[in-house]
Amino acid sequence: MRFRGLQLEIHPIDWVIVGLLLVAVVVGAARLRSQQPELYPLLTQHLSVLAGFLAFAAAAIRWQRSWWVIYARPVIAAAIIYSLYTSLGLLGMSAMGYRADAALSRIDAALFGGTDPTFLIEHWITPARVELFAFFYVLFLAYVNLSLVLGALGRPPLERDQFFTGWVSTYAFCYLGYIFLPAHGPGVFHAAAYHVPLMGGYFYQLILRTTAATGGELGVFPSLHGGASVYLCNFDLGTNRLRGLTYVPIVILIFMATVVLRIHYVIDLIVGTAVALTCRRIGPRVLGRWARLRHAEGLPALPGGEADVLPALSNIRGGRVTSVLSAY
Repeated sequence: MRFRGLQLEIHPIDWVIVGLLLVAVVVGAARLRSQQPELYPLLTQHLSVLAGFLAFAAAAIRWQRSWWVIYARPVIAAAIIYSLYTSLGLLGMSAMGYRADAALSRIDAALFGGTDPTFLIEHWITPARVELFAFFYVLFLAYVNLSLVLGALGRPPLERDQFFTGWVSTYAFCYLGYIFLPAHGPGVFHAAAYHVPLMGGYFYQLILRTTAATGGELGVFPSLHGGASVYLCNFDLGTNRLRGLTYVPIVILIFMATVVLRIHYVIDLIVGTAVALTCRRIGPRVLGRWARLRHAEGLPALPGGEADVLPALSNIRGGRVTSVLSAY
């Protein structure tokens, strides 16, 4: 009974973040004997974040009708998800005694007639093209952040929580790949075999500086540049078709940029896309079921008391709500 009570009280987003942090803590603790010096600060960092987030989750339950919960959860969730990008990538590199690059490259070669696709386009590479695709690679960050702001402020309550549940889940599943299948990407793995070096201007140098500052190529499989872009675009196609269609060419160019710049294998993009589409479908369903169960037990359907009345939940089709929930 107590576990069922926790299921109803703890937001699905919180379950995902706590689960991901627990995996990071268990992996770090289990591999301490490997004598990798990076594991000790990483374990301390993940334990601290887990403790802090559990404190927030407890406060969100205690004051679940308070207005601040509505704004705090998206901000805290996004901050933690962003902060884990580097730390979980480093965890995979430090804790695992293998790299997945060889296997990923073989899969790419099998998909493209026996040759890694980065070699197939090598003759086409010029500094101008490198700089062009570097711009779209960097544009990914602006695209994600803009979508998060619009997702937090521009959606009705239920749709907003559905959006963030799927978004956090997309990152969490991709991060598991960073931990258990660490890889550096084709640019590092095949570095000695390329005949045409990548050279560009401001945006390409920005990528190099940012990569160096975060510890190098850490998170490759699955691709979050691919997965997050697809998730955000697909969600908008279902809720704001015009905005979603506007993003389609940007997503395509981001995909191309990751291959041209030798950052991701094509299989990274394929699996990242599959993760995103799965989370896009499952996230709204999980959130809707949780809200209905809370409503049935007499709890506010959504934290913050925004939606104690749920006239629209029975009309969810394909993960989309047909009308706005009544305000509390």
